[in-house]
Amino acid sequence: MARYSTASLGLVIAFFVFPSMVLSAQYWVGGGDGWGSWEEDYMKWAAGETFHVGDVLIFSYDAKIHNLVVAANSDLYEQCNYTPNLGVYQSGIDSLTLPVAGTYYFFCSYHCHPFAMKFYINVT
Repeated sequence: MARYSTASLGLVIAFFVFPSMVLSAQYWVGGGDGWGSWEEDYMKWAAGETFHVGDVLIFSYDAKIHNLVVAANSDLYEQCNYTPNLGVYQSGIDSLTLPVAGTYYFFCSYHCHPFAMKFYINVT
């Protein structure tokens, strides 16, 4: 019995000390269509979610025709300029953990124009 109580107490402490670890969520970017549809409204998809530190974004796409760029700032994002950046991914399935609060900017360097494969999120 004492072992169960100790484990429960540890879980409660972890919840209060490291809430982002306990409450982290995974999001498949774009929902069912994934990252790779020119017809998907990624900003609309992102607006329907609330993102927190520790959450994971999963990008699934055809690596032959798409990639993933994490822009270093809003100006680079707006200009679809992929250098400098916080990362360029080309595997076809990439999982990115959101490490700190702030705004993150994502786009496909092959299909980046105002209403294509780009979006940004605010992480709390």
